[in-house]
Amino acid sequence: MKMSKALFVVLALSFSLSSLALTDDESLEFNDAVTEGNLKIVQKYVNADATAANFKTFGWSPLQMAANKGNVEIVKYLLSKGADINYVHPSAQHTAFMLSAFSHQDEMLKLLAKSGADVNVKLKGDVSLIRYFRDEGDTKMLELLTSLGVKDDGCQEDNCF
Repeated sequence: MKMSKALFVVLALSFSLSSLALTDDESLEFNDAVTEGNLKIVQKYVNADATAANFKTFGWSPLQMAANKGNVEIVKYLLSKGADINYVHPSAQHTAFMLSAFSHQDEMLKLLAKSGADVNVKLKGDVSLIRYFRDEGDTKMLELLTSLGVKDDGCQEDNCF
């Protein structure tokens, strides 16, 4: 009896977990919609499964992909559906805010900061975004980041890695 109950639980869990996963074709369609700004397709998947707002593709979240491309409406929608605004990619260690800075998406940076993004998450090696853009000589981005509350803290050594 215990074995049949355990088998039933395993089958029920595997069925419910597989129903949350996107097929390869669906994942491709969803990711394309996120990066190309097709709100209707993004809504289709998120409305069908709320966890899609935080679905990861190679560790990247939909919010990160949309922010990197400057798709403001997609970002607003994903945030309204519970997307993790401070998710950090496990290996690149980037947030949506950082990606927006790297791709010079000024309006996206303002939106994310206003929406509660932690603007002081550090890059690898405990490096701040301020240091990165100062080293790049990008005074325009330095001014914007400073105005959004990004601090010049973290590693101050010559070599932080």
